[in-house]
Amino acid sequence: MTDCIVERVDGVMVIRFNRAEKMNAMGGTLIPELNEAIDEGRRDDRVRAFVVTGEGRAWCAGADLSAMGSGEQDENSQRYRALDALGDAGRTIQNIYRADKPTIAAVNGVTVGGGFGLCGAFDIRIASEEARFSTMFIKRALSPDFGLSWFLPRLVGNERAAELFYTGRMVQADEAKELGIVSKVVPADKLMDETMEFAREVAKQPPSALTFTRRALQHQELSTLDEHLAFEWANQKQRLGSEEFKEGVAAFMEKREPDYSRF
Repeated sequence: MTDCIVERVDGVMVIRFNRAEKMNAMGGTLIPELNEAIDEGRRDDRVRAFVVTGEGRAWCAGADLSAMGSGEQDENSQRYRALDALGDAGRTIQNIYRADKPTIAAVNGVTVGGGFGLCGAFDIRIASEEARFSTMFIKRALSPDFGLSWFLPRLVGNERAAELFYTGRMVQADEAKELGIVSKVVPADKLMDETMEFAREVAKQPPSALTFTRRALQHQELSTLDEHLAFEWANQKQRLGSEEFKEGVAAFMEKREPDYSRF
């Protein structure tokens, strides 16, 4: 059984974590298959956006601790210590962050530890009422990974992030929205319908303009205002000569909806 189920729907690549019996913990082939799917979607011009969700009661319950103490875990521990500075976690987060296409997490349930970090790498998070979040690391005598100590302060602020890291307490869906961890909370049975409605709307937009917009949002996190203004203008000069821009202007002049499906 594959650990990630992948399908394409109306320009959206939908990836489902498929380890429900392990609460979609990051074991087996889940992470390699996720990376493979992201790579494939990035190369496929028909894919305009990604949606990632989970089967069962969890979106992702972090590391698969059920292997702890086993020969498999010992082997993995040796491999992790031998990895370079980024490791599997860092490379996976980079892959999502640099996907160059909008990424949306449809958070169906429990999302903790490294799973929370993975979720933080997405552009937008839409949560089911049954979603719950915890940093969890402190309860396992670990420090954060999967980028969570970079993403969480940007979502909720340093002080609130510290409180969540120091306690590892569980955050319910409504509080997650209040804190800014997710953008929207919907009934569990409507999660994929509402997420896909949003994703289809995103997928209708001009693809390279989406890429440039996503890059601008990421660039501002690490730049001064002057640096970012120059970055914006360099991008805009490229956009003004694009075929997408010509279609947008033509649609405006002709009083019709633009059609970006051919790009």
